[in-house]
Amino acid sequence: MTQRLRQTKEETPQGLEDADIDTSEELSEIGPEPVEILEASPRSEEEAQEFETMLQLGQNPRLSQIILDGNLIIRYVSPAAIELFSEYYRIQQKPFFNVFRQPLGTAELRILIMSLKSPDRGYSWSGTLQHKNPTLRTLLTRTVINPFFSANRTILGYIVHFENVTHKYNSRLRTTFSSILEAAKLKDNDTGQHNERVSFYSKRIAERLYEKQLFPQIDPDFIDNIEFLSMMHDVGKIGTPDYILQKPGKLSDLEWDIMREHTINGTFILSSYPNPMAKEIALSHHEWWNGGGYPFKLEGEMIPLSARIVTVADVYDALRMKRTYKREFTHEEALERIMAAGGTQFDPTIVRVFSEIHGDFADIWDRLKDTDAAPPLNADIDMSDVTD
Repeated sequence: MTQRLRQTKEETPQGLEDADIDTSEELSEIGPEPVEILEASPRSEEEAQEFETMLQLGQNPRLSQIILDGNLIIRYVSPAAIELFSEYYRIQQKPFFNVFRQPLGTAELRILIMSLKSPDRGYSWSGTLQHKNPTLRTLLTRTVINPFFSANRTILGYIVHFENVTHKYNSRLRTTFSSILEAAKLKDNDTGQHNERVSFYSKRIAERLYEKQLFPQIDPDFIDNIEFLSMMHDVGKIGTPDYILQKPGKLSDLEWDIMREHTINGTFILSSYPNPMAKEIALSHHEWWNGGGYPFKLEGEMIPLSARIVTVADVYDALRMKRTYKREFTHEEALERIMAAGGTQFDPTIVRVFSEIHGDFADIWDRLKDTDAAPPLNADIDMSDVTD
């Protein structure tokens, strides 16, 4: 489909009114060298010369930038930009929004176009774009589009600057929520490196599921996210009374009811996290495949995949840990119990994958085993409920 941007000359400087979004794949690919200038329907010979001059002056191979003509056709791509997007786009001499249409939904694209038409916004736009590839982690770029003008104030073209902010964004986000995790550890401070081990177990399961292509929703982003967010599975214990968390021995039925509320509390605590996986894990990591879990007795694929992964990791580690009311299970005993619970407590597909990589779980336990910490008092997993 071809979309034409329509407006009068009074609405915007000359340059946008003839821009097309063309889905043609016939234009040649841009290489790392400066691009030969295309025919872009210049308004006049003088403006064509001005654009050519600006095109030459505006090139900076060290900056991630693209230069567009007045019709939004890509006319130059810097080597830095080619390197940045090499695994995400086939950048071609074609309309900008045909190459970079993926990061923008219809509403976002409309806002961007209106910004480029608006004198109040300086005919400019800035924002963060998400660039996706199913085999790669999502790339985030801070993107700024600024116009450049002819001598008589018509728009000759645009310079688009990209800054890779992926690490900066993820680091800031994770730092914020890591502080919540540390607060939860202070509340429930007898669990040693349980959260870290669950993180490694969950990542390993997700990696194996990805290798086998068993679930289409698992991609490199999913693996990265579950590695971090699985550590947050018990963050809702911040709201659990100390006398329950610190009670020696088993809990009463009423105390178990209160303990189970940590799943809902965790969902509220993580409600501002932008990835829904955070809430899915906190809420549903105690649901059972057969509907016998809590808090909502979900069953089968009603339970989010991330939570189904974390529950296997969580139970394995709980079995291995010594409690005040139970001994430490060996790896073989934990393996036997989890295998026996496939199809009842656990997703049978995940259990099959666990059976292929269980040696990695033993390695993780041995590497991160708590040696100096006192035995934890209470877990939110009742060992009597794990299938024998």
